[in-house]
Amino acid sequence: MYRLMMIDDEYAIHFSLRKLVERSGLQVEVTGEAEDGVEALQLLESSRPDIIVTDICMPEMDGLEFIRRVRESHSHMHFIILSGHDNFEFARQAIRYGVSDFLLKPIDPDQFQMTLEQACRDLDNRRAKFSRQTEWTLVQQHHKARLAELLWSANEQEALEQAREIMTLFETKGPAEVSLSRYVRMLIQDLLSALDERGLTLAVKIGEDEWLLEDDPVVCGSQVEDKIKDLLALIKGSRNLGSHHNIQKAKRYIEENYAMEDLSLQEVADSVGMSVTYLSRTFKNETNMNFVKYLVQVRMEKAKELLAESELSAQETAYRVGFSDYVHFSKTFKKYHGLTPSAYRKQCKAMDGG
Repeated sequence: MYRLMMIDDEYAIHFSLRKLVERSGLQVEVTGEAEDGVEALQLLESSRPDIIVTDICMPEMDGLEFIRRVRESHSHMHFIILSGHDNFEFARQAIRYGVSDFLLKPIDPDQFQMTLEQACRDLDNRRAKFSRQTEWTLVQQHHKARLAELLWSANEQEALEQAREIMTLFETKGPAEVSLSRYVRMLIQDLLSALDERGLTLAVKIGEDEWLLEDDPVVCGSQVEDKIKDLLALIKGSRNLGSHHNIQKAKRYIEENYAMEDLSLQEVADSVGMSVTYLSRTFKNETNMNFVKYLVQVRMEKAKELLAESELSAQETAYRVGFSDYVHFSKTFKKYHGLTPSAYRKQCKAMDGG
């Protein structure tokens, strides 16, 4: 159902328009009526029209000024202009505001019917286009996120397959107003941004004068695959050159400072000169566990050694490995080793005595 507002300072026009809309057989309802542009602006938000039928010559604010103001914030509305005389200047200005439907008074019912039908068709097409664009946006965002993940994990085969799928998707469902070469430039830029958010900044330039100037699908597809391979090489190189070494440094720092109760990922990241985001992701890739789990694992192993090899009490052991809450320490220790700290110490002493 489309909503229609009518604006005219003549009651007879309002009456005849309502009747014509009601008899049109179209999914259109009148949701607002005003005598001039000022009143119409006040009713605009409550009426929320899709179609506005407005006279040109009205007191307070004429139709053209009203259209100009509405266009500033409601570019999607469909206007039908009514005029008591055929004035070229009015028509010229209206065209500038995106108006294409003009009706002369007195209104011809058949002409109004055809104009209203065309307005509904235009709105139907606009809604269908918006629906397609929304669907396209969601689908391609999903595929781009998947491709970024494959690049991050340096999975070349699946990354290339995903890139081909994205290209096919654009060719079949992509917006007609966006050229293939422009879309691919946008795609690569989005991938670089996604990698940058993960803490991996790659020095790659994307310029119209450098590559992807062809709109041929075969040429663009080949260039995309080449670019994906280039990105993968940079990603693999970046990790091979520094990440593994930095993670080893981070692990050593944790092992040397595990007793600090407030030891944080930020402090570890600062010690190795990495961003928190990049360290977090890289650490998990290298160790198959996140920072917190690794820190707890180190503390539990150290606690096990202290309980077995020293005379420290269980509570003192907790403090030595970074726990100020003994109950929390005891529960964590039992989760890792299957015994409470006291039970583990008794077991160790029994074994030594045997």
